[in-house]
Amino acid sequence: FLDNNARMMVNAFEYIQRYKKPFIFASSQMSNMSYSPYGVMKRVGELYTKSLNGLIVKFWNVYGIEKDMEKAHVITDFIKKGFETGTIDMMTDGTEEREFLYAEDCCEALETIMEKYSDFTSDDDLHITTGVSTSILAIAGTIQNLFRQEDRKVTVVPAESKDEVQKDARNEPDNYIRQWWLPKTSVADGIAKVFNEMKEEYELRDLHGDF
Repeated sequence: FLDNNARMMVNAFEYIQRYKKPFIFASSQMSNMSYSPYGVMKRVGELYTKSLNGLIVKFWNVYGIEKDMEKAHVITDFIKKGFETGTIDMMTDGTEEREFLYAEDCCEALETIMEKYSDFTSDDDLHITTGVSTSILAIAGTIQNLFRQEDRKVTVVPAESKDEVQKDARNEPDNYIRQWWLPKTSVADGIAKVFNEMKEEYELRDLHGDF
């Protein structure tokens, strides 16, 4: 992971410097979590970006419709488990909280930043998030209710272990970007959109026997 990302950044930033292109680096709210290789590499990317006067955005758990389920994260993974097994078996006890942002809102934020690119600097904290924390257990419950509305019985089974990704570390988002952009989609509405899209996919598979 470290080797691949380091090589990719060296190549990408070299070309950005050579051709002097305006750019946004997709960082993460985890970039200050030095115990995480993911966080460390995001921090390295931020330092590259500052040296080239680009802009840095910090994403906070962006989710949306995912066609490649190998890349599924917690929301799409829970929905997938509900359809395929009827059991949402969680990897943690679900007490950890996250700020989830629907992908369409994220796209609008990025579009806004590019349109107003010259108004920002690499020192600006551009946190792309909702500012609303939701526990993973509550996410599972929301998805369980959507299945219940479809007359499908789905069980939520929390694990005993605590979150090992962020180790319960909590950051507070900077609201600077809110002068130009605000998220529109609640977590419940966003999850429902993803659920309905995945439901259509599973119904098509059932119709054609393509499991």
